[in-house]
Amino acid sequence: MHKIQFLFIGLCLALVGCVKPYEFEAQNFEKVLVVDGVLTDRVGQHEVKVSYTYPLDTTLNQVVAGASVWVEDEDGNQTDYTYHEQGTYVSPAGFAAAEGKSYRLYLELPGGDRYISRPEALVAAPAIDSIYDQYARLPTTLGDRTVGGIQFFIDTHDESGKAKYFRYEWEEGYKIRVPYPKRFVLENDTTLTYLIDSPGICYTENQSSELIYGTTIGSSQNRLAEFPVRFVSEEDQALRVRYSILVRQFAISEAAYLFYKRLRENNDSGGSLFDKQTGSVFGNIYAEENPDQAVLGYFEVSGVSEKRAFFNRSELDDGLDVAGFLYTCSSQNIVTAPLDSAKYYLNYTGGNIFAFEEIPPMPPTVSIHFRSCTDCSFWADPTPPDYWID
Repeated sequence: MHKIQFLFIGLCLALVGCVKPYEFEAQNFEKVLVVDGVLTDRVGQHEVKVSYTYPLDTTLNQVVAGASVWVEDEDGNQTDYTYHEQGTYVSPAGFAAAEGKSYRLYLELPGGDRYISRPEALVAAPAIDSIYDQYARLPTTLGDRTVGGIQFFIDTHDESGKAKYFRYEWEEGYKIRVPYPKRFVLENDTTLTYLIDSPGICYTENQSSELIYGTTIGSSQNRLAEFPVRFVSEEDQALRVRYSILVRQFAISEAAYLFYKRLRENNDSGGSLFDKQTGSVFGNIYAEENPDQAVLGYFEVSGVSEKRAFFNRSELDDGLDVAGFLYTCSSQNIVTAPLDSAKYYLNYTGGNIFAFEEIPPMPPTVSIHFRSCTDCSFWADPTPPDYWID
């Protein structure tokens, strides 16, 4: 979930944008500690990332190594984190927070400065009731036009009434099928071997990188309905064959919800002096000896639930105009050649054999197309993910 520093830097970039370009010179830069961590009720390793903000005229992210990081519950039980890499500290593999308990993060820098988070209590996350799709047209990032695509929604509710604020993450995977899958391998000048497992099908995965949050406040049934979590443009390759999305739902505190909301509002500002200025966004972490010292970030304690759904292209809205294949694979580029000339044409095109034909008395022939149209393994993974279901 390490998006806090990126959103903060994005806000700074927006605030210095203007109509006329100018040479930017960082002046009076104040280095601020950034702490970003999440602890859930899922057994596993949990992370805390520690770094500093850096001037806009540099690209080097200054991470913090050699710190002492630990978490204490309300009973004083301590769990130590160990340094991993790139400013990331991880908990033991079998660690998890418990419902109803409060936790605090402790951080001691190599120089001795100590930072503490305010207590955060874990609320269990209800199950996600459903994930479903609907065709929509939304503005592009530039806002100069709209693009069609599929908006994925979730419904959720909590009968206990305890979980009212949520944060979401998604992971997606989709199947890629090339137009002319490779079916034969030329072992020598005239011997073909048929491929039972063609490299014509591959898989690609992505994950969310933005803040997505919502609340059931205002709902009489403590229900979050038709909540949008992911829009996939019809210009994207993801919807051409089969698509899968996993949605994770984090039950967060009101304080965490307001922190993410303010952070997002600041980052989405156009940078005009006439915009609403919400000021600096600080979280629940403070310096032990100087509570007024600026510290960016948040230590989130949350219950988590998740749900996965699959969608075939044929199941999506008929109005969806799915993008063409990533590469130009025209039938006009097919090379049909005698088998005894296949080696030459394979070397010439860099392609693969996708068809073989033998009709006496004519000599046997092969059909060859470019590698990009016959073998997707050079730009995607031919091994299906563990969760994949056809």
